[in-house]
Amino acid sequence: MKIELKTIAKEDEALLYEIYASTRNEEIDSWGWSAEQKTLFLDMQWRAQQASYNQQFPRASHWKIVVDAEGVGRFLTEEQPEYHHLIDIALLPNYQGRGIGTLLIVQLQKKAKEQRKAVVLQVLKTNSARDLYEKLGFQVIQEDEIYMKMLWK
Repeated sequence: MKIELKTIAKEDEALLYEIYASTRNEEIDSWGWSAEQKTLFLDMQWRAQQASYNQQFPRASHWKIVVDAEGVGRFLTEEQPEYHHLIDIALLPNYQGRGIGTLLIVQLQKKAKEQRKAVVLQVLKTNSARDLYEKLGFQVIQEDEIYMKMLWK
């Protein structure tokens, strides 16, 4: 399995939307909405997320995760003077649990270690990826009702 990060291009937008929607499907399906309601909601939330990321993280590196020449995920990071911020990592469901996310996070940790920096991320408390982050040495440094901020150093 060949895993690569490639710069996101305009033609990747449909794939990125598909990845985003796949991360929300289980949650939205539980609401009992019609297909049209789901689509409208996902479109609105997708646009809001993109605008928020662009505003909050103007210097972020936006990557498409490619496995064996197929786009399967997204990886957003931003380097700060004292840490690397893992803004978002998402994989299509068929590619989750294969070690792809782990490999990319470990590579980010290795880069951070070489630069004597930490890695920071924020995760929904209900997101099962939290277990992976803890396995990789991230520790909770702040939390509210919805999110946990985690730090690796």
